[in-house]
Amino acid sequence: MEEDQAFPLPRALTLEEVDARRSGQSTEEVVTALYEQLRPSLLSYAYHLTGSTRDAEDLVQIAFLQLFDQLGHRSDIRNLRGWIYRAVHSLAVSNVRVAHRDSVIREWFSDAETADAQTAERELMIRQEIEQALSVLGERERHCLMLRAEGLSYQEIADVIEISVKSVSVYLARGLKKVWDST
Repeated sequence: MEEDQAFPLPRALTLEEVDARRSGQSTEEVVTALYEQLRPSLLSYAYHLTGSTRDAEDLVQIAFLQLFDQLGHRSDIRNLRGWIYRAVHSLAVSNVRVAHRDSVIREWFSDAETADAQTAERELMIRQEIEQALSVLGERERHCLMLRAEGLSYQEIADVIEISVKSVSVYLARGLKKVWDST
C-alpha cells in the first residue's frame, strides 16, 4: 500500500490545518484522503466493538459521511482524528448490546485459517489465552486498551469515550494489570 505523502496526518489535525494542506482540494478530496489513511485502524476498532466486519464497514462509512457533512458546514473540529474515532465509537455503542460481547471475542478469532494441525493447535492456544485475558476486562478498560493500541493519545481516548484523561490513565493501568495477572 502506497502512502499519500502529499497529505500526512498528524495526531491532532485541526480544520485550519486541513484547509492549509488541501491546497485547492475539495472537501470531498480531503475526506477521501483521511478515509484512506484512517480506514484500517477505524475498521479494526469498529470490528472489535461490533464483532461484525459488515457492521464495522457501515459504521466507518457513516462516520466519514458525518465528517463530510461537518466539514461542509465549516464546523469547528479541533481534532479530526479524535472526532472520527468518537463518531465511530458513538455509532458502535448505539448498535451493540452487552449480550453480544462474548460473541465478539469468539468472532474476532474465527476468521483465521490454518495451514496445518500444528499451526491450528498453536493458534487455538493463543486464542484461548487472549480470550481469557480479554474476558477479565471491564468495558471501559477494554475500550481504552483498544484505542491505545490503535495509537490514540490519552486525551484522544478521553474525548472518544467521554471521560477524563485521569480516568483513561486509571482504566489503562487497571486493564493492563488485569491482563498481566490473568496470563
